[in-house]
Amino acid sequence: MRKLIFGIIVSGIAIYFLQKNFDISEFERLEGKVNWWIFPLLILSNLWAFIPFSIRWYHLLEKKITFHQSFSTAIIGVGLNMVLPARGGDLVRLLMNKRDSDLPLTHLLSRIFLEKVMDLGSVVVIGATALFYMGLGQSKNLSLLLISSLVIIGMLVGLILVKYFLFFLRSVALKCFSLIGKQSLYETKLDHHLVEFSEFLQGDKLIKPLAYSLPTWVFGYAISYYLAGMLIGMPISFPEALLFMFLGGMGVAIPSAPSGIGVFHAAIISGFIILGRDPGEGLVYATVVHLTQFLITTVLACFAYLVWRLSHQKNMRIN
Repeated sequence: MRKLIFGIIVSGIAIYFLQKNFDISEFERLEGKVNWWIFPLLILSNLWAFIPFSIRWYHLLEKKITFHQSFSTAIIGVGLNMVLPARGGDLVRLLMNKRDSDLPLTHLLSRIFLEKVMDLGSVVVIGATALFYMGLGQSKNLSLLLISSLVIIGMLVGLILVKYFLFFLRSVALKCFSLIGKQSLYETKLDHHLVEFSEFLQGDKLIKPLAYSLPTWVFGYAISYYLAGMLIGMPISFPEALLFMFLGGMGVAIPSAPSGIGVFHAAIISGFIILGRDPGEGLVYATVVHLTQFLITTVLACFAYLVWRLSHQKNMRIN
């Protein structure tokens, strides 16, 4: 509850500054410019994005669920993330996959942690590459590039420690938690995650999930950002779409209200400022991206849940 209240406060502050600095009349620029024929393509691009996302999850769970189960629960999880606090949709996805596979919840938690590490790494790499490609590596953007580089380095160091220095890492973690009087918390809730995580990093289990990480973002979500500009007659280049996707992804990583309202808009506007474009356009674009993503993913999630329920009812009748 405290996290939800804190997130709502963060979103409230962001919305306050947005409405203070931008006039609602900015949205008048949409009049007569909406290309409705793009909307079906936007729906298809969202469905397409779930394909590499689901294949990666299918391999992360070592094929203990079917691709159909991975695909449907991925849509449900992402859709619920739009309305539930603290990315509650991911927890629902894990519970559904637990029912599908009988895998222990601890096993699923370690896999979703790895999924988030892959997503963060992919988004940071894409964002840094887009900045350099568009010649935006000037001094005013060096801080953004520095943070991106530090995130990548930190993740790589963490993965190396878990894979090659597990015993040392476990002993250090145990001592740290003991110093703050939380030794039992570490032993019962966290230690087994490190062990399972390390086991998964051994051998070739990680190769296929990693191979699908960049395509999930570059050929999936980025297309939706690109089409959103076409939808409202605000053309953006594909590298710009990659940059906005990076900034939007980093924005919603900040604790905020469900679906990242406010902070997402502020992050996208910062991208327009970096590109030297009108920040007012950025507010309109961010609102359209946010609204279309919310509508499309939540509707798809409802449909996917009905399919998932019917599939389970059918299996129960057969058994």
